[in-house]
Amino acid sequence: MALIDAKLHSNAILLLPAMIVKLIVPLLLLLTFLSACGSGTGDRPPNKANIPANAPDRESWNTTILLSDSTWTRARIQIGRARQYQGRLETLLDSGVIARFYAQDGGLNATLVSDSARIDDRTKNMAAYGRVHAVSIKRRIVVTTDTLHFDNAGRRFYSNAPVRVVDSVRHWVIEGVGFQSDEAMTNYSITKITGKVNQGEE
Repeated sequence: MALIDAKLHSNAILLLPAMIVKLIVPLLLLLTFLSACGSGTGDRPPNKANIPANAPDRESWNTTILLSDSTWTRARIQIGRARQYQGRLETLLDSGVIARFYAQDGGLNATLVSDSARIDDRTKNMAAYGRVHAVSIKRRIVVTTDTLHFDNAGRRFYSNAPVRVVDSVRHWVIEGVGFQSDEAMTNYSITKITGKVNQGEE
């Protein structure tokens, strides 16, 4: 009887490794499956990693942007493309920019055309770049430059770049560096005049 018990005990010992293998293999497969599931979408969408760090948060084509406050719409800007960067609090405009600036009574003060522009989303200040042409509706002047800023709070235009001003009321053409005017361009000044020609003398 003791011999039979010893044989049974010996057979049980031999069967233990096979039983352990049968238990471990399914467990490993289960852990592998759970690990694969955990590396999926999870808390973060997979396409987030494919977005470049300098990509805009929002991009739109052939759209209109309004610069306004609680009292009136100061400007209506038509652009070919707008890219908004929320982290930098700015909107970049390109592919053609046409801006119309309005008085508080809704009348048109001035128009501006440029290649591109930048809007500070905090202050609503705007800077136009490239081939910039601004026209005063009331004063009948045309300002040509490569950089022109609009100060939203100060309600004025200014530039530190070379400018050319054609004044149809005073019948002269002025060239210089630095420009400043009110939002309607009815009053303007040039910091450094480099040339002046009366249109009657041309």
